[in-house]
Amino acid sequence: MLGTEYGSKTFSKSGTITLPHKWRERFGLVPGKLADLVYQNNCIYIKRAVKESTNNKRYVSEKGTVHIPKELREEMGMTHQSSYYLIVNETENYFMISKEK
Repeated sequence: MLGTEYGSKTFSKSGTITLPHKWRERFGLVPGKLADLVYQNNCIYIKRAVKESTNNKRYVSEKGTVHIPKELREEMGMTHQSSYYLIVNETENYFMISKEK
């Protein structure tokens, strides 16, 4: 695993997750900024959006939440009741959602 496991969580009913404040600020994912959501290798990577990317983009809310689109959750085979692992990669400045450690 490339990073620190932040813990096992579940999606909210609306499909949002809360990104830990400590890393959110360090990674530039502050409220009102866009985050790129990249689905790759059965994981979702969340990182600061790059203008020219064609990745899924979502705004970071005032509470530090990001909505994970239903299509991405379904691609992973997850519902709002599914547990996921949030992994923090401090070297590459991104969060990763995975079904497995």
